[in-house]
Amino acid sequence: MIVSITKIELNSYSKLIDFFKFNRQIINQLKESNCKKYKATGSWNLKVWYTMTLWENENQINDFYRNGNHLEAMKQSKKFSSKIQSHRIENDDLINWKESKKLFIKN
Repeated sequence: MIVSITKIELNSYSKLIDFFKFNRQIINQLKESNCKKYKATGSWNLKVWYTMTLWENENQINDFYRNGNHLEAMKQSKKFSSKIQSHRIENDDLINWKESKKLFIKN
C-alpha cells in the first residue's frame, strides 16, 4: 500500500474560499475513486493544509491525480499556492499527523 501526503501553503487568506471549493470537489472525487482511506487537516492559522490518502498502487494514485477535479486543481494550483510538497511512503495504513509532518521538515 502507498500513503500519499501533501502539504499546501496558501499564498494568502483571500484564497481560502476558492481552496475550500476545490477541496470539497476533490473529496467527492476521492469517495468515488479507488482510494482506501483519506484524511485532511489544517494549521491553526488556516494557511497550511495537509492531505493524506491510502492507495493499493502507484497506478491508482496517478489515475486519480490526472483526472477530474484534482487535475483541474493542479492546473490552477499556482493561484492558491507557490509551496506545494508531497511525499509517498509504503505503509499498510495512514500514519499519524505528527509523523507525516516530520517528512516535510527533513526537506
